[in-house]
Amino acid sequence: MKKWFFIFLLCAVLFPAEAHSQAVWKKAFWKKIFSAEEESARRAITVKQANKLLLERKRLSLKKAQQVCSGEIGECMLDGEAPIHRIKGWPFSFSQSGPYEDNELFQTLSRSAKRNYFIAAHNRAVSRTAVARRNALKRMNEAKEDLMKGFYSPTAVYPGRELVSIVQEKHKYIFLGETHGFPVIQGAIKDFLQEYRLRFPKRKIILLTEFLPNTQTAAYRWKLRKFPQYYSIWQIADILKIPVVGLDPVWLLNKNFPVMWVNKPNGTTEKEKMWFSPEVLRVRNLIWKQEIDRLRSQYPDAVFIFHTGATHVTYTESFSLSVLFPKDETFVATFQPYEIYNNQPARSDLLDAFNPEQFASKRFIVWPNPDMARIAGFDARFKLQ
Repeated sequence: MKKWFFIFLLCAVLFPAEAHSQAVWKKAFWKKIFSAEEESARRAITVKQANKLLLERKRLSLKKAQQVCSGEIGECMLDGEAPIHRIKGWPFSFSQSGPYEDNELFQTLSRSAKRNYFIAAHNRAVSRTAVARRNALKRMNEAKEDLMKGFYSPTAVYPGRELVSIVQEKHKYIFLGETHGFPVIQGAIKDFLQEYRLRFPKRKIILLTEFLPNTQTAAYRWKLRKFPQYYSIWQIADILKIPVVGLDPVWLLNKNFPVMWVNKPNGTTEKEKMWFSPEVLRVRNLIWKQEIDRLRSQYPDAVFIFHTGATHVTYTESFSLSVLFPKDETFVATFQPYEIYNNQPARSDLLDAFNPEQFASKRFIVWPNPDMARIAGFDARFKLQ
């Protein structure tokens, strides 16, 4: 009976459900199970048992993720958001760095068990992401009439200026979520910073970005060489006296990204970089939140402007950063490329998947009603060409 109790307990330790689980690992279970040497020999589960449990968890999570992602919802999943059964190249042989570097229990596992741990965590995150998107589409259908008439679509000649006219003074968390790799989007974000500073010349503004490490200024200047496409944004921030704060952990900068074998809904298997995983996104957002809370305690009245990928911040995502802050103080704008495939505007987000005929062709959408913005996923959206 005791054996099964401790097996169950280990499962609970290895796979907690809530974001505060890191503290739970360290303060409760870790102390109870492994604190005393005389108890560890009798109570601790062996590495072999842990590997077996994690192997079973990997199998079950893969099966569940495949079920959840079946059907039409599979079309709403992004790169790296499909179930995986294998990962190569991690944990790194030369470092313990990675999503769980501060998890003491994780560090005691064998390399194969660590990979199984991540695979199971990834597949669970995939399931949660798919369920969140399915629920978001359901809410859109329930609010279909209000969504169809609740937005306006002006002509956005100058996106930065248009956005500044919409953002309100009460907004202390402004999220600019982009699709990476499009210079026209980076130009719009640079323009927004300039226009916002002109409108609020005396406000304390901090720019937070995923494209820099959460280290000191020297590392920030070094990183400029690694992402030259974003240099103009940080250069403008310097000119405008806006501090730039990196959000990402240093381990994310490693060039040798591990590879996942992703099972696509169409039956094919493709290779994706591990950092596209929704589990890695979840962990990164938690790390970001810690840095944001630290800064907020130092600058209670400052406006935080975030420059990140859209998946990190849109309201409808399962691990969204934007929903962790007061609703009245939060504003989400997304920047997508306007692209044409087969003579049809490409879908950019979940709103386009909900009703492509109505929304995919809209170059600029604004939701005056914050409740509709939460359902749509954003307060404003630009499609730029």
